[in-house]
Amino acid sequence: MNIWKNELLGIIKAVFGNAGQAQDVEIAVCIIAAIIAAILALKWIGKGLGATMADTGRVITVITTGIILALAASAATNIYIVPHITNVVLAKWLPLASCAIILLAIITPITCFLLKAKYFQALVACLLSIGVTAGIVLLAHGAFGAFNDGDKGFKKTKERTDTINDVLK
Repeated sequence: MNIWKNELLGIIKAVFGNAGQAQDVEIAVCIIAAIIAAILALKWIGKGLGATMADTGRVITVITTGIILALAASAATNIYIVPHITNVVLAKWLPLASCAIILLAIITPITCFLLKAKYFQALVACLLSIGVTAGIVLLAHGAFGAFNDGDKGFKKTKERTDTINDVLK
């Protein structure tokens, strides 16, 4: 069980952790922003593509199921399959391929059933909502980066001002 916990935390930090440079607050904000963006995007895109039952509860069910299954598939792939593969490129892309299989084989049919949409409409809605969510996560990381860079610049300016004030006194 400890292997699964470590692997799931590693996946979350890899997806939301900005290559290991993010702090816990930044990761938490990115996860919250991603969940809200995914809910709103799937709801609006689903309705726009003709899903007749795209209400908030059903969308949350689809997203929760998708997140749980994608995390489980990626973790299982990383734990049980990747250590036995010698090809480095295949080992890097295999967890993403397992998530794609989960999307095509399980999440899209669930979306069809719950949101009352056709398969292609449900697939496009899921893919577009994933894209919107990725964009929101990138914007959140960019906002944190801008605040961090601005804080460093402000500290440099304050040091220069203090130095000039000391010289003038």
